[in-house]
Amino acid sequence: MSVPTFPTSAFSLEYRPDLGILIGRWLQALPPPELQGTYEAMLAAAKANGNCRFWLLDLRRRPLAGPDLNEWFRDQFSPQIASALGGPLFTAYLAGPHQRVAAESAEMELHLRHAATLDSYPLFYDDEAEAMTWLTDQQERAGVRVREKSRLS
Repeated sequence: MSVPTFPTSAFSLEYRPDLGILIGRWLQALPPPELQGTYEAMLAAAKANGNCRFWLLDLRRRPLAGPDLNEWFRDQFSPQIASALGGPLFTAYLAGPHQRVAAESAEMELHLRHAATLDSYPLFYDDEAEAMTWLTDQQERAGVRVREKSRLS
């Protein structure tokens, strides 16, 4: 499978081996086909980096997805992630204040509940440090990362 490429002005994708976290940042709005391609690129990068199941996705510079993308994500993309990566996916979404209404909507609540049935655990944050702390906590719970204190003892 070839990994889609994107202009760095539209989307950046980085794997942080020191953190064991895949970071995707949309730098502008993209049409749905290209937006789908960014998610496919993240899955390919996750597979290439030890089946990384801890993602930080920065949505602050693009609109939250519309119904077409949400349907594709729910029905086609999400169901394949846990099996492709060998376990549940933990995603911290960074959303700005202008996205709060959509992030807290009844439609999003249904999406989040459905995601849990597919071994996908997304949460929304407005602070990147809090999002990273949550991802690190999930790594510890999954036995992927050992807490710093316990390494010293």
